[in-house]
Amino acid sequence: MTTYIYARVSTDEQNSEQQAAYLASRYKHDFIVEETFTGTTTERPEFQRLLSNLSSGDTMIVREVSRIGRKTQEVLEVAEQLKARGVYLKVDQLGGLDVTSAAGEMILTVMAGLAKMEREQMKERQAIGIARAKAEGKYQGRQAVNPATIKTAKMLIEQGQSKVSVAKQLGIGLSTLYKHLA
Repeated sequence: MTTYIYARVSTDEQNSEQQAAYLASRYKHDFIVEETFTGTTTERPEFQRLLSNLSSGDTMIVREVSRIGRKTQEVLEVAEQLKARGVYLKVDQLGGLDVTSAAGEMILTVMAGLAKMEREQMKERQAIGIARAKAEGKYQGRQAVNPATIKTAKMLIEQGQSKVSVAKQLGIGLSTLYKHLA
């Protein structure tokens, strides 16, 4: 019976260490898994590796429901898969409630819906801000990644460097790197 803490942030400007340290101070644990990757998908490398390592009797602890994912369906699927495998999923935001219990499942469903709503509201606010910036002639848009950088990244990965170290070395986000490797 192993206890894992999973801490995730979406961008390189955010810091998962703070989230991990907070959870570590509140829960006994064996391992901490940190990741910088968007929550709009559960197809995240470290998250998938963690899920595959979990076995019956293990526990996974997250800070809040949105750390699992932003899509209600995906969050509920992850929780259901873990429950079927006998893995406990605790959410600190819910007082450390095991969301694989009957009461926890109901609360998880509501919280997963709220996480999705938060994501949609954030996208709406972002669109409004972009539209205003465009109208004022201030919008620059996201700068494209230089193709030479991606070529270098592929070469370094082929030489055996990890994707995490390559992304840091080249100053690009890990999710951006994965997108260009796909």
